Amino acid sequence: MTAKALWSRRTVLGTALAGLGAATIIRPSAAADNGLLAKLRGDGVIKIGVANNMPWSTLNPDGTLDGIAPSIVKVVVGRLGIPKVEAAVASYGELVTGMLAGRWDMIGASLTISPERCKQVIYADPFYRKDESQWVCYLKSEVANPPKSYTDVGARFASFGALRGGAENSYLQAAADKGMKGTMVQFPDPDLALEGVLTKRIPIFIIDEKSAHLLHAKRPTAFEIAPVDPEHPNRGSGGAFRKGDPDLHAAFVTEFRAIKKSGECAEILKKFGFEYDAKFMEISGEEACSL
Repeated sequence: MTAKALWSRRTVLGTALAGLGAATIIRPSAAADNGLLAKLRGDGVIKIGVANNMPWSTLNPDGTLDGIAPSIVKVVVGRLGIPKVEAAVASYGELVTGMLAGRWDMIGASLTISPERCKQVIYADPFYRKDESQWVCYLKSEVANPPKSYTDVGARFASFGALRGGAENSYLQAAADKGMKGTMVQFPDPDLALEGVLTKRIPIFIIDEKSAHLLHAKRPTAFEIAPVDPEHPNRGSGGAFRKGDPDLHAAFVTEFRAIKKSGECAEILKKFGFEYDAKFMEISGEEACSL
């Protein structure tokens, strides 16, 4: 069933009050009246699963949400008539299983799109996608020449670090299996993984480009960073939904595309130091899964 069949919008234009803009009221179609979207609109709240990995997503100690993915989610669900967003923090490896178990209504982290995950969930359009490398964090005193690719990682290192449940883990392990069958040490968040490098528990730690630069900016003299070729397609990362909730997925996609077109998405990305590149961003979740 197409998104158009699942979701329709009626825009109600009223007289603008002093200091206020015209209101847009979004109504679900009859097909969505008994789905999750209708329930969430009735409750006025949606619960999302996020990872603790800035700038992508995090839940602050005071309960506020921050990062690219939650910022996008809050704008989109607000347009759907859901004013409140609550969150639970999990590792990337727990986000899908937690949603399928009903612990949250959608994944509101920027979850890397991978073939394995595409079999389990349905993705919205990527929140972010760009042609870029992964990066490796290391101590120059321990690693004179950083690896150039995942295959290089597998051939040279008996152990290496990665985020727990990260989509790149299967590629890293496959590369390692071609060489010395290196042991992957998984960490719940980037800061702990970096400590693993600094304490020499592991020689290297692989992470996305933006996170690597943010870590390095905090401690520029403590360690080194360098690009590493992941040797697999960059499908991007984004929000995901249960396959049994097509109404929420279709509505979310419709409104996300609207804020991409209006420039709101670009402003959110800019706030976190990212650029909206239409060449890579104009792709659906289904298209990304097929890469």
